[in-house]
Amino acid sequence: MIKLIVIMLLVWAGFAFFRKLREPTVSKGTGNKSGQKIVACSVCDTHIPESEAIIQNGKIYCSKEHIEE
Repeated sequence: MIKLIVIMLLVWAGFAFFRKLREPTVSKGTGNKSGQKIVACSVCDTHIPESEAIIQNGKIYCSKEHIEE
């Protein structure tokens, strides 16, 4: 009976290990899928992709309303 339990545990561990190897690896980079740089708004400190940011006079803004402040 103990041999059967040990064999079942080994099969389960092998299956779990095999499944872990087949999973796609996740990069621990910036966390965004497109590879864009994330920047913070100078007014509210909201983090947005650089492509969506408004840059004026060397400062970064998340919206037109914050430029006017």
